[in-house]
Amino acid sequence: MNTPKINTDRLILRGIKSNDIFGYSEIFSDQETMELFGGPITGSDLEMIDVVQRMQKERENNISYFWSIVPIVEKEFAGFIRLMNYQSGYFDLSYQSMGEHINSPEFRKHIDREGWEVDYALLKRFRGYGYMSEALNSILKFANDEYLSPIYAKVNSMENLATIKVLKKNEFSEVLPQMSKGGKIGMIYKKE
Repeated sequence: MNTPKINTDRLILRGIKSNDIFGYSEIFSDQETMELFGGPITGSDLEMIDVVQRMQKERENNISYFWSIVPIVEKEFAGFIRLMNYQSGYFDLSYQSMGEHINSPEFRKHIDREGWEVDYALLKRFRGYGYMSEALNSILKFANDEYLSPIYAKVNSMENLATIKVLKKNEFSEVLPQMSKGGKIGMIYKKE
């Protein structure tokens, strides 16, 4: 999948560039950010290179669209946003903690295996400026133009009020509660 460059009023959403690795390292090595994002901390440069290469392979193998977020004024990496295709096998990876329940009719009436999942993260110094809301809005317009739907988003803790606010502002609705790996109650959101 070719990740198109998208310009907004304040942002450039573009493919990964080699100097983005420093920003990715900062995101993936930060405890607080990874608790919100829902993944393990990545500490070493080799682990970080592996993460970025995996993301690039996902894009090359038609698993995802992946954008780096760059504010026009600052002209530096601020975060990322991506869309992952559930038909690619990402569905099983995303919901593996639910075990066999993902094949149950009850679960399947809420989650469409032909959908897409959006996830994102910003560096701490770029939070609170509305950048993620603007980036998500643009990605959702892209998804609509490309007939990619429905779109899901997972919130790993209901304490993550900023992410919930961004999702609701972009017309996501609550679909199904979930338990995070850390034992916190989260929620799966959906946009038709």
